Amino acid sequence: MLPIILSVISGGLLILSQPPFNLGHIGWFCLVPLFVALNGKTLRQSFILGLITGFVYFLGLLYWLFPIMIPATIFGTILLIIYLSLFFALFCLLFSFICHLTPAHSILSPLRYVFFASVLWVSLEYLRSLGVLGFPWGLIAYSQWKNTTLIQIADITGVYGISFVIVLFNAALAYLIYQYRPAFEVKRLAMPGMTVLSIFLIGVIIFVFFYGMRAISIYAPMIKTEKKRIDVALIQGNIDQNKKWDPNYLGESLGILMGLTRELKYVPDIIVWPETAITISLNENKFLEDKIREFVRSTKTFFLSGVQEIDSGKYFNRAILISPDGEILGKYDKIHLVPFSEATPYFFKWIFPFLKKVISGEDFTPGKEWTVFNHPHPPSAGTRKFSCCICFESIFPQEIRKFTRAGAQFLINITNDAWFGRTGAPYQHFAINVFRAVENRMEIARAANSGISGYINMIGQPRYWTSIFSRSVISSEVNLRTKETIYTRFGDFFSYFCLFASLVFIILPFFKSM
Repeated sequence: MLPIILSVISGGLLILSQPPFNLGHIGWFCLVPLFVALNGKTLRQSFILGLITGFVYFLGLLYWLFPIMIPATIFGTILLIIYLSLFFALFCLLFSFICHLTPAHSILSPLRYVFFASVLWVSLEYLRSLGVLGFPWGLIAYSQWKNTTLIQIADITGVYGISFVIVLFNAALAYLIYQYRPAFEVKRLAMPGMTVLSIFLIGVIIFVFFYGMRAISIYAPMIKTEKKRIDVALIQGNIDQNKKWDPNYLGESLGILMGLTRELKYVPDIIVWPETAITISLNENKFLEDKIREFVRSTKTFFLSGVQEIDSGKYFNRAILISPDGEILGKYDKIHLVPFSEATPYFFKWIFPFLKKVISGEDFTPGKEWTVFNHPHPPSAGTRKFSCCICFESIFPQEIRKFTRAGAQFLINITNDAWFGRTGAPYQHFAINVFRAVENRMEIARAANSGISGYINMIGQPRYWTSIFSRSVISSEVNLRTKETIYTRFGDFFSYFCLFASLVFIILPFFKSM
């Protein structure tokens, strides 16, 4: 019974470490109860304990999915939670498998224990981000979104490097506890194995925090003195989600957004409305298109808005850029669609044809191009290049990196988090963007229908953010990206290394037994 209780405790601690609770310090020991529970367990028992921890964690983290689901699809949310929990279960299974094969008294046993735990955890977090069902929400690294010094390493390793450090520390604490629990003696800490582990652990932590302080000392002054910048205004309309999609309410919702926009006391370089601020296709409503163009001309500046568009009979979740003259300069169609919400994966349509009846509405069509918009004014400043990601695309590090590689100098994230109500989701979603800013040293402006809207600088510090479910107009200058980070250039090489190391750990025992 005690191992089950410890597994539940780890799940609960993981929840508390994440937004909106923001008890990030808990992240440094949240997995210790789980590691202790795994001691001496069979592979089957380890799998079950991991499944329990994962289920408790994701149930508490993603509870906000239930209010937005109709009864027929609540079952799908349970399946999602179980699916994500399986990654925890697989971690515990493989971790216990290697522990059973590791010599207990080897000098390298402690180091092998904590190192394998860390690389395996990162490998599974990375795998959780891949494919049409990829959903890297609630990574353990996100518990540290307020730890500005620690997260700077993300511009080398991506967000997964921070997960590595946290799990490393958790595993080291757990090893210390259950190795010496029966009869603790201080002199055991001086044993060769513990000495090796201590050197490695202290070395990693010193490097990470020294690198973080060094990075802040370089980039913080740049934020204040950088001359290449752009003034971005964000409009948070807080349009009622129950009325937003009603065509009869469109005039009122656009009136709210236009009224807020007119509250600006000056002319910014660009005005941003949230995702699907325009809920009717401009291609199929010439009158509405003309009204939007006329309004943009009255603002005398560039305008970016989300629109639910129909193009050649296909539905798109689109962002459009309009010039001060009312000309549509470019568009970006959301590439990574929300599975079972914006589009049902073909495989599931084939296996479960009844989903067409359960999931209402037409599937959106994914975009194909990582669009980089050009902002040419004023001419003296040269062309400023930016990209726009839509909604949960910001949770995928590898996809935001593609915008940066394409030439974007800053990023705009538009979203509609009103679906989730007054839950932890808007806070979790906003915190995730902090890591995208650090990974690419690219500042982010975020416009959300109901919040949180705000700005995040290149060292991951949020500024000028809004409250949820409020009508707000905020503006700030955004610095342009001037350097290419290691992560931007080489991508998830650290995750690949962890995958390779995990495979070596798992496969090597089989070769030794031959």
